[in-house]
Amino acid sequence: MRHELNQMLTNGKMARLLGIDPKTLRKWARNGIVPSYINRLNGYRYYFKAEAIRALKEQPGATRRIDRRPNKR
Repeated sequence: MRHELNQMLTNGKMARLLGIDPKTLRKWARNGIVPSYINRLNGYRYYFKAEAIRALKEQPGATRRIDRRPNKR
């Protein structure tokens, strides 16, 4: 389980996990709400799963969104 929580996820995968639009997650990262790391070689934005979830749970009103299960499509 510890290994799973320390996964680095791309913007799209992290957004899918949270059930939000990737543009929203990118905006949150730019505004400092969610910590992200940008690969200087390819410009991709990455998130540590545990860090992002912890940061979002600290935001007022965000817990409800994070704790729900994403819709299966």
